[in-house]
Amino acid sequence: MRVVPRQGGAGWLILALMTCTVLSAAQAAEESPPSTALEPSRQTEGVVRVIVDFARPLILARPASTLIIGNPAIAHATLSDDKTVILTGKTPGSTNLIVMDAEGGEVANIVLDVVAAGGRLVTVHGGGGRSTYSCTEHCDPVPPSDETTAPPPPNAPPLDEGGEQ
Repeated sequence: MRVVPRQGGAGWLILALMTCTVLSAAQAAEESPPSTALEPSRQTEGVVRVIVDFARPLILARPASTLIIGNPAIAHATLSDDKTVILTGKTPGSTNLIVMDAEGGEVANIVLDVVAAGGRLVTVHGGGGRSTYSCTEHCDPVPPSDETTAPPPPNAPPLDEGGEQ
């Protein structure tokens, strides 16, 4: 089947999302149940899957004292004890977790893949940029990580009504 993009409008985007929805539903049916993303993990590298709004323990081989999350808008991590990290998915996306010991040595360096329950992330590239969607039964847009930036400093000039300085 040959797909010809339309010149005006977002027809290609609708077609891409419909295709991704069908493919993600088929892949989700083949995957293991979501409970695997909730079970304790003992890995110190690679990818750990976390579900949005669910907590998952990560068991470390060595004691840790510092946790560093690449993008705290995507996931949260806290030490339950010196060898147990509790991971919580906040919004669909990928980020990393670096775990350090008291001397500054690296205990773990893990990619966190945060997904909606039973969902998959789909990124559509085209036109002026890219859009990411979390797809389960239907696809929902994932806000870009730059929307989670901090407010301007107190001495910054005020914004006009158009949002510009």
